[in-house]
Amino acid sequence: MMWSEIEIKQLVKAIIWKLGLNSKQEQESTDNKFTDLLHKFTAALDSTKTDQLQSKLRQELSEVLLKKSSEASPLPNAHPESEPQQDPKNNTPSVITAVWKYLPVPEKPDKHDEFDSKHENPPGNLKLIGARVRGKGHKHEGTNCDDWFELVVSGSWTIIAVSDGAGSKKFSRVGAKVSCEAACQLLAQELKEYQLQERDEWSVDTFKRDQTTGAFAQQDLEFVQQKLHKAVKAAYEAVEKAAMARNNSVDHYQILGNRRLNIKDLSATLLLAVHTIVSYKENDYSFVLTCQVGDGMIAAVDHNYELQLLCQPDKGEFAGQTEFLTSKNKLEKNNLIGNTFPFFSPIKALMVMTDGVAEDYFPYNPRMLELYGDLLLNQVIETPQAHDEDIANQLRQTNLGSIAGVEEAKDKFISTEKRIMAVQATDEAKTVCIRSVADYAKELDVSLSKVIANHTLLWAGSNGETMWKQGKNQSPEEKLRIWLDSYYRRASFDDRTLTILYREVIK
Repeated sequence: MMWSEIEIKQLVKAIIWKLGLNSKQEQESTDNKFTDLLHKFTAALDSTKTDQLQSKLRQELSEVLLKKSSEASPLPNAHPESEPQQDPKNNTPSVITAVWKYLPVPEKPDKHDEFDSKHENPPGNLKLIGARVRGKGHKHEGTNCDDWFELVVSGSWTIIAVSDGAGSKKFSRVGAKVSCEAACQLLAQELKEYQLQERDEWSVDTFKRDQTTGAFAQQDLEFVQQKLHKAVKAAYEAVEKAAMARNNSVDHYQILGNRRLNIKDLSATLLLAVHTIVSYKENDYSFVLTCQVGDGMIAAVDHNYELQLLCQPDKGEFAGQTEFLTSKNKLEKNNLIGNTFPFFSPIKALMVMTDGVAEDYFPYNPRMLELYGDLLLNQVIETPQAHDEDIANQLRQTNLGSIAGVEEAKDKFISTEKRIMAVQATDEAKTVCIRSVADYAKELDVSLSKVIANHTLLWAGSNGETMWKQGKNQSPEEKLRIWLDSYYRRASFDDRTLTILYREVIK
């Protein structure tokens, strides 16, 4: 079977993450066969490649991985129950068949909690939640979660910052944390009293830029853009300051193999989004401006359930490589302008996430809409209860025909996932039922976009049930945390962080 583009990308990323190949020099320091295979797999993203070629590459790469696995602890298969088991005659630990284990967060300097979830109350009858969880890879190896996020409401503005620390850098989590905090603090101060000017007309022309400088022609929009870019620079300065504060630390020195910490050890991405409501044509429109350094994704779903991507992941020169705040030229004006995107429309949801979530929903267009649908179907974003008569009428027009048909098809779109967690975590759900809106739409034989826009069909698919027994009593941000920690994708092992600014679903 031909590998999908995302599976190939995730495998390459996993190899790079595991072996610490984050620069040209580091890649060149590995054996030639491995580097050659890495480039071959990059080439295999071309859809014209044959099944036979990809199968051959898969076999060759497995041989190299088996060799490498004897040099380091194995990175296990994300879902061992669904994969062939290891040959008992082969005692070499396999990257593909090893079982995931749980090791606690280490008691090292700058310890991060394993997970976090929070909410804020933005203006305009919107909800704002966010959560981050430690990835399977970090749980398996007993290392910290490298992600961070911040949510702030300041005046009429909602501010979101998300960051992913470089997996190969031992203290990148510090860079992720301080960059989010510094960026949000600056934006909260600079935008608190600021209001966009009233307009009789908003159009494409409103967002015109100067072709030379990249500045918005409209002064109020340019003001926000400048503050956004200033926040990115403030984030870098915070990372720089944090590195200097740890430069003479003995603990950091020892953990880094008897060398002093430098700013590259705090390498992290940064995704920023600011939001405010504009009254226009007797409706509430959302104005959003985003800026990004590195990978991850920002996506908006408008009132018509149309998807708009609000960033272009800032990739490096090599496959699986990304850029960071500490990368060369990332703070230059042209780079920041090229990574700044506006949005203006009534909104259903604005989602900002690290690549641990984004890569699980690749290609981003249209699969960011699927992400929103999964949040609805799993009742992270609650859908209103539908009347039995409406459910019956809607289901009669689908392949399942009735609520009984939905019950019979449950195994096709609901999976029971066992979480990787500490044994002593008695107050946590150990198994969780995860619904897939894409699989549900397939069983209904209705397009994904139509299912997501149909609250009655969504209710029929969930019947108001949450992912675990006690879930109904939990807050939306806690439901988000459990969902992030539980849903399964093959080759998905990274930390996951997702923030959502959303409008509640009404009948």
